[in-house]
Amino acid sequence: MAENGRWLTVWKSYDLNRDSVLIFDSRHPGKPVGYRTNVKSIAFTGTGQLLIKRSGQAELLDSEGQTAACYKGVKQLHVLNNKKQFVLHYDEDGDSRIELRDVNGDLINALDHVSRFYVTGDDPVCAVVKNEKNGFEVFRLKGKIKEKVYGCAHEILSLDIDPGRKGMMIHEQNPDNGSREVLYLDLKTKTVFPLKEVLPVSFQNGFSEVVREGNAYFLRLWVNEKKEDTSPVDIWYGNDNRLEEKFHLPVRELYYLWEPRAKKVQRIGNNQFTKNANIGNDRYFLSFDPYLLQDYTREVAPLKLERYDRIKEAYSVIDTISSRLYTSPEGRYALSFKNNTWYVCHIPSGTFRTVGSNRLTAPYFTRDGKTVLFEGEGGLWRYDLQEEELVQLTDFEGYRVTVLNGTSRITLRGFSFFEKTIDIQKPLVLRLDDPRENRSAYLLWKNSRLDTIIPSTTKRIQSLNYNRSFTCFSWLEENYNLPPRLVYREIGEAETILYQSNKQDKAILSLRQEIISYTNGDGFPLKGILYFPVGYDPSQKYPMVVHIYEKQHQLANRYPYPSYDEGLGFNIRLFLEQGYFVYLPDILIQGKNGPGIDALDCVNNALDALTGNPLIDKERIGLIGHSFGGYETDFIATRSTRFAAYVAGSGHSDIIWAANAFNYNFHFPDYVRIEANMYKLGVPFFADKDLYLKNNPLYRAEKVNAPVLLWTGLADQNVTSDHSMAFYNALRRNKKEVIVLFYKGEGHSLQNMQNQFDLTSRILDWFNYFLEGDTDIRWINKGIRTKDAP
Repeated sequence: MAENGRWLTVWKSYDLNRDSVLIFDSRHPGKPVGYRTNVKSIAFTGTGQLLIKRSGQAELLDSEGQTAACYKGVKQLHVLNNKKQFVLHYDEDGDSRIELRDVNGDLINALDHVSRFYVTGDDPVCAVVKNEKNGFEVFRLKGKIKEKVYGCAHEILSLDIDPGRKGMMIHEQNPDNGSREVLYLDLKTKTVFPLKEVLPVSFQNGFSEVVREGNAYFLRLWVNEKKEDTSPVDIWYGNDNRLEEKFHLPVRELYYLWEPRAKKVQRIGNNQFTKNANIGNDRYFLSFDPYLLQDYTREVAPLKLERYDRIKEAYSVIDTISSRLYTSPEGRYALSFKNNTWYVCHIPSGTFRTVGSNRLTAPYFTRDGKTVLFEGEGGLWRYDLQEEELVQLTDFEGYRVTVLNGTSRITLRGFSFFEKTIDIQKPLVLRLDDPRENRSAYLLWKNSRLDTIIPSTTKRIQSLNYNRSFTCFSWLEENYNLPPRLVYREIGEAETILYQSNKQDKAILSLRQEIISYTNGDGFPLKGILYFPVGYDPSQKYPMVVHIYEKQHQLANRYPYPSYDEGLGFNIRLFLEQGYFVYLPDILIQGKNGPGIDALDCVNNALDALTGNPLIDKERIGLIGHSFGGYETDFIATRSTRFAAYVAGSGHSDIIWAANAFNYNFHFPDYVRIEANMYKLGVPFFADKDLYLKNNPLYRAEKVNAPVLLWTGLADQNVTSDHSMAFYNALRRNKKEVIVLFYKGEGHSLQNMQNQFDLTSRILDWFNYFLEGDTDIRWINKGIRTKDAP
């Protein structure tokens, strides 16, 4: 959306591509004023022109007049933050030229032979240029000024520019040994400070972060280590807690604090504490061994954090955390959540205190680092770090509150360490979710005043946009009987529907859906989504397909359009158009009786809740699931007599094997997935064998009494195809009706479009055969023993 709210763009999505863009004028709703195809990226200037990157060219489009200036051979473009200028980067046929142009397209500055360019803030633009002598130079373009700031003989690989533009890190390639060299350039004095003068260590890659601009920088350097072991045998030891390292080249990370002007460097971390986080404090850093507490029985290994004081050159234990860590902008405070309590650590002193409410969710530090704003269940809270006082700012009882316009920075990649901040001088954009009723609302909150952006609705809201002044808003909304549409609103004004997609889809307008309420065997309330066949006749009976996974009722407001690109072979719309009921019941896995028995209990109760519906033919119900839903389907097939056909995709058929197998997708033993995660068995197989045996589909294959279609990808490393093969073999050995589809080169879900179409078609065939009696399907007839369908 343009800053003035007048011009908006929407990407159209098809199975084959997503490269078409429609352009709208908020003053003239109803139809687009323009469109473009083969679009790679788009950006608005401050005056509403649209800059479009297409295949091999760029366009500057005047949105009102729909006139365009075309620039051939452009491979990259960028609109500056001030929205008053933009940069075009041409391909080699255009001499790798960059051009700085104003919003009218007038040329301001240009530079040839540019390998890459960088933009920090509004200006200037920094560019790396290869000169005629095969050397490299760095230029700055600011308005009409073109300034060379650095030159060298080595290839310049990248630049890291200070946010305040006091200086930059320059990464060069050393042609002799393939390593990198880093230097700091003071942009005011043009003085160069090479890192190699104080750190004679070769490294293959490096990253820098500002700690104190112009003075101190945090370096993360990668050093490749050669494997010295040339033995033909790979030995796995029983006490090895670093199994992931067996699957990638060994890389050692070294961390340093570099003070270029002082010509000093200090190592952060050591051979024991191999991971280190820059928290924005030039004295204190967080260090830890990521494998110290790894035993592969938890989804995330706990981390024993140490505080490194670089002045005293000493480590001290801070805390052991189990999940995420949030630090304040200047690195004085850290927040972590464990044992249902938020803990605040004052990093300089190492002292802790608790924040007393279990309704708090994600925290945001204010930019001065003195206050924390908490999202939460039922409202927003403010915690004063100095006064240690927690105050509820808003009361939204029954809603989960989320802040949408905070900022988030990852302080250590690969780990859940964040610096999340909020500018409380600006309004807050809030989303309120009621998970019980599947409703949401969007509000603007400033100084205790609330303005409604979107009233509470059951529609699905996506792609909320707003301008910098928080006066104009746009979004996409849809529902089960409403195709996606583009909506625009200004604060204080009524909303306007700018565009309704899929107007030809008249059938969806009369689609009937019911939310079915039921409980599991222990009385926990659950819900299911029941879709009625398109154009159903109330005097007829219809078959039904039941899809299972976990909780699904939140999907009730999705527009069901026919698509194959999810790669799972199940599409609600296709079944509704073929005359089926489709039912998506919630499954609650509690862990007491095991996942299979819990799933069976929930499905039985969900079906019982439909007994008053005379349109559903209880003799023609099919069950389908994928992944965890595939396991649930396999298990239910061994215990139930309520289904006439089954389809299970990429599911575990043997959880005893799975619990002790190695997951080659994530590179760790699969204990955690079975003992915790989705399956929630709680204990290893050896501690309660009976629990595992009762919930293992493979061991009751002889009890299956309806045809089973299995499918899997032969390249699946998450749930290997051996599970589908084993269940197929067990069913075949017991003379059950079974067919398995092995898709070559496919993983956990199908990516190839032809395979997606094939799977979708075969699943529809399967249910048509066994639920509709359409027995003239050759590929099924070829593989079953009985020619008469149930």
